[in-house]
Amino acid sequence: MSGRLDKWLSQSLGVSRSTARVLIRGGRVAVDGRPVHQADTRLEPGMQVSCDDQPLTPPQSRSGYWMMHKPLGYLSATYDDHQPTVIDLLPASMHAGIQVAGRLDKDSSGLLLLTTDGAWSHRLRRPGHHRKVYRLWLAEPVDAAMQQAWLRGVELRSDGCARALAVEVLGPCEVRMTIDEGRYHQVRRMCAAAGNHVLALHREEVAGIVLDAELQPGQWRALRAEEIARVDA
Repeated sequence: MSGRLDKWLSQSLGVSRSTARVLIRGGRVAVDGRPVHQADTRLEPGMQVSCDDQPLTPPQSRSGYWMMHKPLGYLSATYDDHQPTVIDLLPASMHAGIQVAGRLDKDSSGLLLLTTDGAWSHRLRRPGHHRKVYRLWLAEPVDAAMQQAWLRGVELRSDGCARALAVEVLGPCEVRMTIDEGRYHQVRRMCAAAGNHVLALHREEVAGIVLDAELQPGQWRALRAEEIARVDA
């Protein structure tokens, strides 16, 4: 690793140099854990670059792509001093350069995507570009008014309006909800804004990639070529 930060970031994320500079000026890029704001910052071998708290892999490095059935009780993070992370479920030989491409909170389960391809991860996390499907178990029965509220959009405190693209009622207190954003705890907050409470949340699908029904909680497998390509479809 060496050279200008904006060029390195552009190649790692697969974005233009101007976009890389916007990310840097916006304080979203850190080198060795410290935010940097200068596009011409010089990188030296061994330095670690991250964007939006996600470690990035060097350009042209070997890329890998996996899905995991995330179990409850694990953080969607690469490292934590006090709590187990999803990376702890992987063999040590896979840890280098791997990142979580779209998080699930500790109390949620289901599809989690992992990769060493920073550009692919960045494209996957773009708001409005990829649908996510969740199965929810709620504290209160879902009525027509609540369903319509999610489809029209509900106000999230200090975060504007959020809406569901689709809501399928599976039972009195069970729904399948589709969204195309990834705000902090968005689905749980949308349910609270409509007067309900999520008891359990399970992610079934992201960007057309469906959780493999044969994977038990904590298990993982490599993505197939057609699954990887769906992020750019």
